[in-house]
Amino acid sequence: MLNKTINSIIYFIIGISCIILGFTSIFIGTNILRLTLTLTSVLLVINAILRIYNVVIKKDNLFYNLSRSTLDIIVALLIVYNMSFVINSFIRLLGLYILFNAIIFFITYLIYMKYNIKGRILVFFKFLIYIIFASLLILHPAENSSYAQIIVGVYLIIYGLSSINDFLIETISVEKANKLKKLIKIPLPLFMTAFIPQRLINLINEVLVVDDNDELYDKKSDKTPDLEVLIHLAEKGTAAFGHVEICFENKIYSYGNYNKHSRKFFDMIGDGILLIADRDSYIKYNVENLNRYLVCFGLKLTDSEKRSIRKRITYLFNNNTVDWQPDAELADLNIIPAGEYKEVSSDLYRYANAKFKKITKGRNKKFFVLRTNCAIITDYVLGSINSTILNINGLIAPGTYYEYLNNEFMKKNSNVITRKIYTKNNYQD
Repeated sequence: MLNKTINSIIYFIIGISCIILGFTSIFIGTNILRLTLTLTSVLLVINAILRIYNVVIKKDNLFYNLSRSTLDIIVALLIVYNMSFVINSFIRLLGLYILFNAIIFFITYLIYMKYNIKGRILVFFKFLIYIIFASLLILHPAENSSYAQIIVGVYLIIYGLSSINDFLIETISVEKANKLKKLIKIPLPLFMTAFIPQRLINLINEVLVVDDNDELYDKKSDKTPDLEVLIHLAEKGTAAFGHVEICFENKIYSYGNYNKHSRKFFDMIGDGILLIADRDSYIKYNVENLNRYLVCFGLKLTDSEKRSIRKRITYLFNNNTVDWQPDAELADLNIIPAGEYKEVSSDLYRYANAKFKKITKGRNKKFFVLRTNCAIITDYVLGSINSTILNINGLIAPGTYYEYLNNEFMKKNSNVITRKIYTKNNYQD
């Protein structure tokens, strides 16, 4: 996950494979799935035999190998003798994933209704479509397997085309590549990216144990980045899901649930608040006081792109917003009694010269961690330089942004030129 380079041919192989699998899924999906499961069961049996061999001949890891080989054989037998059950289970899992997205749309609809936000009819319509498909797949998987085949097939084809586009960017001239970069990126499904932040924490901890600072900072150019995208990693709280924001011209621009008095539903819902803060003090506060790791990707921009970024930031912070003050600032203004206000917004006001804006209109008026979250704002700003991620299922997670930016960093022709991980030990570097 912290690889520094990637061979361009990998994009081609992934792209062609996904396109073939996509068309196969649409037209002969069930038969291919049966063949794939049969081959999987054979491989599991072979793997079990090899583990038993290690136990008998090499006396290697007795308990572990016997346990794994037993589990492999049980799974292989389950696949062979209950093929229909396994296939139906796959279809039901897809249905549950669609149901999860339907629930997100429904909660979003309730938020839009309560706070009179425009677009609620379209959100409710999306909820109905998702709930219908989810019900068909969960309640009657065998009869509706063709729907699952089409959904998976279409996604694979689109993702494959996106990978082919990445391959072309890496292999053709820079001038032609710049035109292809304007195409929208197709993200991995949410269930593949939602837990990336936690996996990253484990990887970074392993690097810190061996004190390998070369793994924490890498660059493919000596140029200074013009814009940074910061991804927060935390052990617990809503930040465990990840948090993403941008830094431009030495200022942090972020969106989050900063008003503790408006938080509801396990802090997942609240007022949509924009933040502006000093970069270095902000990073220092997060790594020292909140014990977070910050993965920072640096992007090189053209003059035109920088003007576009400034224009979007100005619009975002000056339209449909009002000034908002955290408790510490209200106390300084003698609006509320003096006291030790320790919430994040007050700390950022004191330590990072943070200023806040409350959104008063539009879909981002209310923060919802599973939909109108930090990544939505980041995507809006970066959309001005054609770095938009296609929002397929209504949610762009911070893990989605990490996966996208990390892949861009590993390409030779992308504008992502640096990757640095800030911890308590190196935030001053």
